[in-house]
Amino acid sequence: MALRFYKIYDFSSHGLEPQELNSVRTIDIENKLICLVRIPDGYFAIDDKCPHAGARLGLGKCSPEGMVICPIHRYQYDVKTGRGLPKQGDYVNTYPIETRADGVYIGFEKKWWQF
Repeated sequence: MALRFYKIYDFSSHGLEPQELNSVRTIDIENKLICLVRIPDGYFAIDDKCPHAGARLGLGKCSPEGMVICPIHRYQYDVKTGRGLPKQGDYVNTYPIETRADGVYIGFEKKWWQF
């Protein structure tokens, strides 16, 4: 399926490092809340809603190992795969991120009727 990319950071206006390392934040792309994460490997995007308790993951923390930690019950999700810890048995959706010369972009699947 084709992807539509949205620019979330513009390096000319936000600077070359617009988000601190090992940090999370919530962004809104056309009324869809996404948890944007920056770790040494780059930027990653996952659903902002914890499947366990519904908390906003963008209000949580990011571990040095690349796990987003839910602010309510401390559930953890891998930013690269979306998988929770084995004892949790759950996951969050991940979204493709591209870092280009002019900024950082997030991709969403385009439905056939959106072309």
